[in-house]
Amino acid sequence: MPAITVLMGVHNGEAFLAETLESVAAQTFSDYEFVIVDDASSDGTPALLASAAENDPRIRIITNDANLGLTRSLNRGLEAARGEFIARIDADDVCLPDRLATQHAHMQAQPQDVGITANFEMIDGEGRVLRRGGEPLDDWQVRWLLGWNPPGPHPTFFFRRCPDGTNPIRYDEGFRTAQDFDLWSRLAALGPTRRLPDALIRYRRHAGAITHSRRHEQAQNCAAIGRRNLAARLPQEIAQGLEPLIALFSYNAKATPATVRAAIAGADAMVAHDCASAPGASHRGWVRKMTAGLLADSILSRGAGLSSPAAIAAFVWHGRAHLPHLARAVAGDPGTAIKSLRGRKRG
Repeated sequence: MPAITVLMGVHNGEAFLAETLESVAAQTFSDYEFVIVDDASSDGTPALLASAAENDPRIRIITNDANLGLTRSLNRGLEAARGEFIARIDADDVCLPDRLATQHAHMQAQPQDVGITANFEMIDGEGRVLRRGGEPLDDWQVRWLLGWNPPGPHPTFFFRRCPDGTNPIRYDEGFRTAQDFDLWSRLAALGPTRRLPDALIRYRRHAGAITHSRRHEQAQNCAAIGRRNLAARLPQEIAQGLEPLIALFSYNAKATPATVRAAIAGADAMVAHDCASAPGASHRGWVRKMTAGLLADSILSRGAGLSSPAAIAAFVWHGRAHLPHLARAVAGDPGTAIKSLRGRKRG
């Protein structure tokens, strides 16, 4: 049996598929199978896959008779997978040469971990680097982040196929988007997960990506998953107090003085709870920085607060304790701040 199953679903992906296939073939770690589910493609994808499989016996192609969508396609691939570990990749992304070797070595050295993500280089349709991923995250930080986002892009996921030691994990087919967020949330409930410092993927953002074409649907699914995770880790009163912030974060509310005040009050209660339970000073500083960025993104960008002087004034006044932490967050990762502001009109 191969050590790793590289898993990919593709539908009409010929634009970038050849580069993706080449990046997997160039891995320094060779003990893998590459399971590819062709989701009823009608472009040149089947021919590219057939040619690749002819030259590499590790490639196994499963073809859907009708378009099933990514979630169901990935489950078909998981049903066929034989590796101890699953390494996800999408048909428009690129694995850097040591991706499989690095993630496999970590999981072998840390048998208690059920999954890891990695940092990345975000690229555009032409392959130009737009920004690079952030800092490594330990299990405590990942659990905090799961109130709002998964700990890395889907193509960086690397996890045990049977994280409980017996049963293979599957994607929830109730989620057409944000299926990765749901999967990681359930993984994290079974054991430690973390994000490695290494940039192991070139993650492509372009107009045809799901994060663009189904942005609103994905935001609603992320809100539902995040709400579930927050309720699991926080006292009920604090979790309920975060509803105004969740509404702004998921594009379901506009920033007004009232919504800004309520969102910041909820965040303040969360910060007080989390700083009291944090493992150390560095985690308390990290929580404050992340919360400041979360507030700015939710209020100024997703809630369109930058278009409202009253909302900006409310943010500055009620969130004044967060501003020094926000300044440090922006200084440490200006690319994310710029991305957030550029995306505010897409909600």
